[in-house]
Amino acid sequence: MSRKEQPYQIAVRLTHSEYGRIEEMIAAGIFRSAADFARKAVRDKLREAEPIAVRDTSRSHAEKLIDGYLTKHPGPHSAWEIAEALGLDFRTTLEAIKRMIDSGRIHKARSEGR
Repeated sequence: MSRKEQPYQIAVRLTHSEYGRIEEMIAAGIFRSAADFARKAVRDKLREAEPIAVRDTSRSHAEKLIDGYLTKHPGPHSAWEIAEALGLDFRTTLEAIKRMIDSGRIHKARSEGR
């Protein structure tokens, strides 16, 4: 964290078993506290989500790439997953997916419980 950045505090709800697992890691000396665990988890996830290289491509070319990806990998996928797998900018990927849904070429996956 740079000197200019102000820390933010967020609240998170966990199951009893999730919190218990964190407490076990604290007791084992892996983490100093639940906050230490949460900071590490957030930083790891943010690092994981950073694209290594992003293709600069048109939306129509992105749609072709996405279509090919979905053909080779059937089933539900998140826009993040598709963008990362293809090295595409997330915004371009999301716009292409929206156009593909609107045109009926692909459909939204149903949420569990519906």
